[in-house]
Amino acid sequence: MMVDNIMISSNAKQYIFENSSWIRLIEYLHQENTHMKNRLSEIIDQITNKESLGLAEQYQNKFLTKDDLYDHMLYVLTGQAIKWKELKSKPTAAIGTEIKRTHKKIREQMEFIEKDHGLIKQDYNTYLSSLPINGKH
Repeated sequence: MMVDNIMISSNAKQYIFENSSWIRLIEYLHQENTHMKNRLSEIIDQITNKESLGLAEQYQNKFLTKDDLYDHMLYVLTGQAIKWKELKSKPTAAIGTEIKRTHKKIREQMEFIEKDHGLIKQDYNTYLSSLPINGKH
């Protein structure tokens, strides 16, 4: 494995900071996902239109898939945090290209996850606001 001889100071600290931020973001997105699932369960009995029920089921499936994704990403990020912590504890630690490559891959995944969550949340809120309330609409 090739190793870049980079002092742990600034570069590793940035990687550690990003990883920590991603863990907080995933925890937040998981909470948001749970909030959206709870809202769906509150209104599901009021939906009478078959098309709207079908969409509700699609959202429910998306939320379950997102739960699995968030759990997986939290596992990956926690593993990365441990690796970074081990590197940080070495006074002149060098950052291996493998861990940097993994970090870059995770960065790309996190960017996608964040954008995807925003789109789903926007579509979901539009869907909820379009539902008839008390037989009106």
